[in-house]
This record gives sequence, C-alpha cells and structure tokens, in this order.
Amino acid sequence: MTRYDDAVRKRAARLLRMSGGGVAPSRAVSLLAGLCLLGALVAAAAAQANGSSVLARHPGRMVDIGTHALHLDCRGTGMPVVVLESGIGGFSLEWHAVRQALAGQARVCAYDRAGYGWSEPGPMPRTARRSAAELAMLLAAAGERPPYLLAGHSYGGLIVREFAARWPEKVAGIALLDAAAPEQFTRLPPGALPRAYLAALAGGGRVFSMPRPAAGFAPSMRTLGLQLMMLPKARHAYQAEMRDFERSARALVDAGKRTLRAPLVVISRARAEFDERAGGERAEQVWQEMQAGMRRLSARADHWIAAGAGHQVHADRPDLVAHALRELGAPDQPDVYTTDAVSAQPGYARLVLAAPPWPLR
Repeated sequence: MTRYDDAVRKRAARLLRMSGGGVAPSRAVSLLAGLCLLGALVAAAAAQANGSSVLARHPGRMVDIGTHALHLDCRGTGMPVVVLESGIGGFSLEWHAVRQALAGQARVCAYDRAGYGWSEPGPMPRTARRSAAELAMLLAAAGERPPYLLAGHSYGGLIVREFAARWPEKVAGIALLDAAAPEQFTRLPPGALPRAYLAALAGGGRVFSMPRPAAGFAPSMRTLGLQLMMLPKARHAYQAEMRDFERSARALVDAGKRTLRAPLVVISRARAEFDERAGGERAEQVWQEMQAGMRRLSARADHWIAAGAGHQVHADRPDLVAHALRELGAPDQPDVYTTDAVSAQPGYARLVLAAPPWPLR
C-alpha cells in the first residue's frame, strides 16, 4: 500500500473498533459493516489517487457550456434523439444496457450532470431547473438537433419535466422511470423521507457515503463506476442536489399542473422498496398512487409496471425501457386506448389511461 492507502486502512480500523467490530459471532453484523466501510474508504483513496487518469479516459466528448464543461456520449443515428437523464448520484455509465438494447435503432445520448462522472462541477444551486437549462445548453452546443425523446429516472424525472415545460417544441416524447413525484415530500410517510439527512445537508453537513452502482451495472464498468462515484466532485454534486431536492420538487408543485404536449410513458417498479422503518406497505401504496397519477400529465399517456424491477428500472429492465423509447419514437402509434388494458406482451402489466386517439407524428 502507499502511505495514503495505509492511512485509510488505519482510519477504517479505528472506525471498526468504535463500531464494536470483532471476531466474536455476536459482533458479526458490526464486523461486516466495518469491512464494507473499509472497502468504501479504500475505493475512495484509489479514486482520489488516480483521479486524473480516471477522468482522462472518458468516452464521447467534453462540451463547454460557458460556466463549465459537461461530458456527453452520443452514439447511433436517427431522429428523434434519445436523451438519458439519471437520478441523484447517477451518471452516464448506468445506461449501458439500455443503450445496448437500442443499438442500431436510434441516436442515443447519455451525459453526466455537473460534478458527476467526467463532467466538471457547475454553479450553485444544483436544482432540477438549473440542470434542465444546462441540458438544453449542452445539446445545443453539441449540435444535437431536436426533437428529443427524454428518459428521466428518479430525480431525473423532475429534470425532464422542467425541460419539457420550458421547451415543449423540442420534445417528441417522455419516459418517466420510477420518477420522483413533486408531491412526494408532502404525501409520503415521514419515515420514507430522509428529512434528517436533508436537514443536516442544509446545515452544512457532509456526505460520507454514495449510492452504489445498481445490480444491473455492467460488471466490466463496475470498478470504473465506483472510482468515479467516489471522487470528491461527485460527492459535492450529490450533496448539493440532495440539499435542494425538496426545493426542486416544490418548484414543480408551485408551477401548477402542467399538461405536456408530448406523449408520455410512465414505467414504475413492481418490487417494493420501502421497509417498515420507511413506512412499509403504506409508503409503497402512496408511491404507486403517485406513479399512476403522472399519466395525467399528458393526454397521450401509458403507465407500465415493470415486472421484476425495483427502483433502478433502467438497470433491472433495460429491455422494457428500450421498448418504451422505441414506441415513443415510432412514426405511428396505436390510435385507440382502452381503460385499464393489460398488455399480452410478457414481462409487464400495461395500464392505459383512456385518452383521445394518439395522432400520427
């Protein structure tokens, strides 16, 4: 180990002792937690030590939008252009499986918001509205012409909704993937919201952990993904977005119910994510109600429930996300919807809002 790695190891050992970690069977849980902490700290050390080399190996290109440069990776050909928007703590590599599923069928652009992945940090505050504006500048500076198909996962759903509300003429369709709901801070049970964590961040607290890559993350990219997620700039971006998460959500609530011009597909998880400490079944019921309610954002809307998928819908069911994007980008669409129709296609239940015919585009 280098001197820096040795310091990290000693710090982890000290924290492990503080947590009660030992070899006794009764301390197994504490030991496991300590080992996980050790792994995270060593990964952080490696990321910081090799930050320059990691950041130099980016796919795609860096695009200057004036205040900072953002990483953009566009592949394929065709119109409309598919644009992929990650949740808090996420970045371009997590869309690998979706991009593979769409290979040869569309032009697909994945990018990193300010501070994440290979992108440079951006100005504050890091609200969804600011991120939507930066996405518009990025696509324009990169020469990616509209219209766009926007796919937003979790917090990214707030960003694509802001984009579609501000530039409706540039949007051909929207896919919301187990997306955050603007009203979730008032509707979800208190245990389902990290209010203490958010309050600590608002008071200047620090982030000591980052989201792990989803289970469906490509194994060949997992180490690189972990290194990028542990860089200080990524931690700062995560902290900044979490601090303004509720503010970003309330901004959409305060703007009233915006009807989207573009067709919409809402894809929500089938696997429950909230445990008893986070509200359990009640929290899951409210979450699913909010997911179903999003189909009212457009007169042309589908709601799909992805069998076998948890919150990371695009990692658990990239095939289904790609199928939705193909449908949104098709030159013609089904011209009749029936209420509560269930698709015969295997792998998901399709709940359809009764709506006027979906016109040819």
